[in-house]
Amino acid sequence: MKKLLIGLAAVVVLIVAVAVAAPFFIPVDTIRDKVIAGVKTATGRDLKIAGPVKVSVFPVLGVEASQVSFSNAPGASAPEMAQIGKLEIALKILPLLSSQLAIDRFVLNDPVILLEIDKQGRPNWAFGAAKPAAAAPQPAPAGGGARMPMKELDLGDIRVVNGKITYFDHRTGQKQELSDINMKLSLPNLDSRFSNDGSVTWRGKAVKTAITVENPRAVMDGKTSDVAIKVASEPVNFDFKGKLTNANPVKVEGPIDLKVPSVRGLAAWTGNPLQMPGDKTFGPLEIKGVLAMVGSKIGFTDAQLAFDAIKAKGEFAFDGGGAKPRLQGKLDVEKLDVNPYLPPEAPAGAKPAAAQPSQPAATKSSGWSDDPIDMTGLRAADADFALGVGSMQVRKIQIGQSALALQLKDGRLVADLSKLALYQGNGQGKLMLDGSGAVPGIDAAFKIAGIQAEPLLRDAAGFDRLTGTGGFDLAVTGRGRSQRELVGALNGKGDLKFTNGVIKGFDLGAMIKNVGSAFGAGGGQTEFSQLTATYTITNGILKNSDLDLQAPIIHATGAGTADLPKRTVDYKIKPLNANIAGVNLAGLAIAVSGPWDDLSYRPDLTSGVVQGAGKVLEGLIPGQGQPAQPGTPASKPGQIPGADTLKGLFGGGRK
Repeated sequence: MKKLLIGLAAVVVLIVAVAVAAPFFIPVDTIRDKVIAGVKTATGRDLKIAGPVKVSVFPVLGVEASQVSFSNAPGASAPEMAQIGKLEIALKILPLLSSQLAIDRFVLNDPVILLEIDKQGRPNWAFGAAKPAAAAPQPAPAGGGARMPMKELDLGDIRVVNGKITYFDHRTGQKQELSDINMKLSLPNLDSRFSNDGSVTWRGKAVKTAITVENPRAVMDGKTSDVAIKVASEPVNFDFKGKLTNANPVKVEGPIDLKVPSVRGLAAWTGNPLQMPGDKTFGPLEIKGVLAMVGSKIGFTDAQLAFDAIKAKGEFAFDGGGAKPRLQGKLDVEKLDVNPYLPPEAPAGAKPAAAQPSQPAATKSSGWSDDPIDMTGLRAADADFALGVGSMQVRKIQIGQSALALQLKDGRLVADLSKLALYQGNGQGKLMLDGSGAVPGIDAAFKIAGIQAEPLLRDAAGFDRLTGTGGFDLAVTGRGRSQRELVGALNGKGDLKFTNGVIKGFDLGAMIKNVGSAFGAGGGQTEFSQLTATYTITNGILKNSDLDLQAPIIHATGAGTADLPKRTVDYKIKPLNANIAGVNLAGLAIAVSGPWDDLSYRPDLTSGVVQGAGKVLEGLIPGQGQPAQPGTPASKPGQIPGADTLKGLFGGGRK
């Protein structure tokens, strides 16, 4: 035993002596030259070591080199692809004897790396050997053959200190830079936790990352391990804790938590600023849920979303493996106000754009926009989505609880409203927006019943002259590059029916009983028990010929047009009952015209009416058809009774 101990002591002393003395006898310059030559042979590039080189053997096999550089590809923008202030490499000796790689230290100090692609699309990291490549080696036998398999891996002090990476694509001019790169890895062995903590600065913002893998050996063997990923920065914060399976394809599943203080700020930071109206949209975003990713397919369940003032729950499925991304899912939104995301409306009273020589002057109701309609965003992806909304507001239109199915395919968006609560009524509808071509299009069909007419028409079109309960059917299509052009190209048809309502702005009964005062004064209202009509729309002109108005004292019909692009009306209302309370109505008609937010009402005297105007006025104008009073001048031959009254009534064109 004594001799054994003495022998072991002698071996230890000998190893220590060799380790201490070896650096003085190893030709460092020769080692450096061989390394440089080997790099040249393998890559065709030049490796330079301008600073001192140090070699150590005990207690680790180590090399330190300063001012290291690696040449760039021919014709590149800079002579060096990589520069390292100081390189430190140290391996533990004893583990190598048992096929274990134990890195005691691997440190890159002040590395500067330039990655670039030239105008021909050749990357500078594609290396070419300086000599003709040798014949390809035969595949190693199962089990590694003559190669010594690496059984273990031990990472000690693995760091990058104050690094910088620049990427430049000469084809597009795109340039990206990562600076202040600091990273530290830890892996005591393959059965212990792997951790990677680091930070980097990109576009002026610091980003911290932390990655852990609980069982690295399982990942290397294609099995499953618990993993955690955390990203912390001013623009975005991300936290994931779940499982990773290193199969083909890679699988990831687990809960995630994404927080973005400002989507607008995040987009600007990534170099894709959002051109959106207002400055109060695309603010905070928070997403929580369970992620399941298999290759390019991503599933997201138990999702909770908060975006600006919008809160929602649902699930999603995303597939990025095809020619175009595809999204499927469903979402239930508590309250959806889309107004902050729409272009601003023209302010009330704003002057319309000057009319073209071939166009009539615009009225004050010309509220349609001439700004181009951009639907190109509909081509970016395909989608199949179900949306449930507790309440929604679009411009002034308020929508109650609704169910909407969205289908987006090749630039065409179809919104199928299977349930629509609208102004105390309900209905169904379908809307198609076509952004597949150069000219945007629309195709809409709605069937609404039981609504309140006044608030709907007021909010939808600024028209507040009709009240009542009822509904309408509408089917319309059109194409246009702007809102005004689209409205001018509308074609379709529809019908409406309202009961127990009021037409505001004129009193039909008063007009009949006293033409002079009623038309001159204007105002008032006409109550009705039923109002029905059908209509067609051709190139933006709405035409109706069968309006039926049933009021307490009168039954009337109507016909005319509404110019939707100009927002004007040209309409006539005629009583069907010839006598009301002894008043002769034969041939009388009421003309309704003007911009639809400032309509005027006048009696209409067609040729047939003029011929019998005397008889009509006998019953309508006080004093007509009565015996002449003393001093009253008689009518001249051929003069229509009441002609002076007609002149006074129509000469001024009063409303």
